[in-house]
Amino acid sequence: MTSPSNTSGLARWVDYFKSVRSRIHVDSGFFKGAFSVAKIYTYFLSKKIGRTFGNKTNQKTIAFFPQPAGPWYNVWMTTQILKLKTTSDIDAADYVFVFDDFTESEVAVSLSDDNLAKAINHKVRDISKRNVGEIFEGVFGYAIEVDPLTHTGLAVRKSDLNGTHDGVIVECPIQPEDVIAGQAYQRLIDSTFNGKTAEDLRIACTFGKVAAVFHKHKDLDARFGTTYLSTDIRSAEDVFSTEELSLISEFCEKIGLDYGAIDVMRDKHDGRIYIVDVNKTCMPVLSLTLKNQIKAQYLVATAFQEGLAKIDAAL
Repeated sequence: MTSPSNTSGLARWVDYFKSVRSRIHVDSGFFKGAFSVAKIYTYFLSKKIGRTFGNKTNQKTIAFFPQPAGPWYNVWMTTQILKLKTTSDIDAADYVFVFDDFTESEVAVSLSDDNLAKAINHKVRDISKRNVGEIFEGVFGYAIEVDPLTHTGLAVRKSDLNGTHDGVIVECPIQPEDVIAGQAYQRLIDSTFNGKTAEDLRIACTFGKVAAVFHKHKDLDARFGTTYLSTDIRSAEDVFSTEELSLISEFCEKIGLDYGAIDVMRDKHDGRIYIVDVNKTCMPVLSLTLKNQIKAQYLVATAFQEGLAKIDAAL
C-alpha cells in the first residue's frame, strides 16, 4: 500500500478547524477554558524557547495524520516534554500519530505497512457510545447499555457521538415511538458517594497503562457537563484493584486506544466500575491548578515514552 500524500501544513489546519467549528460553543466557559489552556501553553512554550539552542542530535520526530494536534491537546504537551519534533512528513517521521476528532474514522487504512509499524492510535476506529458499551461488556462481563423498551427504572440518554455532553435522565421503559435515533441509552450510575456531588474518574491511558487518574466532583444538576467543582490527581493503585487495572488495559487493547482518556464511574451500590466514554484527542482537565496540570502532563509523558520505546524495539 502506498502512503497518502503529505498535505501542506496550512491546508491541514484549515481542514481541522472546519471539522470542529460546529462543536465549539463560545460562552463564559469557553473563555475560562481558553485562559487555562493559555497558561499551560505559555509554560511549555517557555520550555521550548529555553532549549532552542540546545543539542538537537538524534531528536526523534512525530507526524500527526490527517489533522495536526494543536497546543490545547494533551498529546502536544507530551511532545514538548519528550522533546519530539513535529513534522508533516509521515514517511520520514519516527512515529505517526493518527489524530482526528471524528467518532468513527477509517483514515488509518490509507497508511502504508511501514507507517503502520510506527503508528499510534491507528487501531481506534470507533469510539461511539454503543461501540464503547459493546466492548466494555465483552471485557468486563456486565453491561452499561440498556434497552429503553424493556429496562425498568432510570437511564441516561445521550448522543452516540463523542464529545457532546448532552446526557438526559429518562424513566424507562419508554414507547417505541419515543426512542430517538442516534442516541445511546445507558444505565444511570449512582456515584454520589458523599450525597452532595457526582464523582467521575477520568483516566489518562497510554499503551494500556493508567498513567494518572483525575478524580472529579461535579454538581448533581450538572453531572453530564464539563464544569467541575474540584479535581485531584490520584494514582491508579489508589483507585482501582489489580483486576480492574488488568481489565482496563484489556479494554484499551480491544478498542485500539494507545493514547487518550477514558471516563469511568464507580457505582456506589454494586461497587463496580463502568467505562462510559473514550476520548482519543483529549484535552487537559482545566479545573486543576497549573502546578497539578504540569504534574499530570509529566506522568502521561513518562508512560508515553515507555510505549515509544516498545515501538522502537519492534522496528
